[in-house]
Amino acid sequence: MTDQLAFDLTAKVASNYKREGTSQRAAAYAARYANGAFGKIRTALLYGPATPDEIAERTGITLLTVRPRMSDLARPRDADGNKIAPFIVPTGTTRATACGRDADVMRLASPTERKNWKP
Repeated sequence: MTDQLAFDLTAKVASNYKREGTSQRAAAYAARYANGAFGKIRTALLYGPATPDEIAERTGITLLTVRPRMSDLARPRDADGNKIAPFIVPTGTTRATACGRDADVMRLASPTERKNWKP
């Protein structure tokens, strides 16, 4: 992931709030840690496909941080809000979460998949 793209994704996290005040402050706080979370999630996926629960376990990042960051990596947008190629994609399989629900198993998108991606 390029430095500019990491900045764009982090900026997206910071701008993702519902109203001024506590929601806005929470988004700004989350953005401070988002870039590190993106990197840790992508590194964890180098060891194999995983669900958000499994990524949280592998990285030690709270599940409440992992889920939205994985969504950002699966459906990224640039600084202008345009869709861009995903960094992670579903494998087509699911596994049970700690609470017994099914979760998509995600993997890193290949460079070819990202290059050939169309919005």
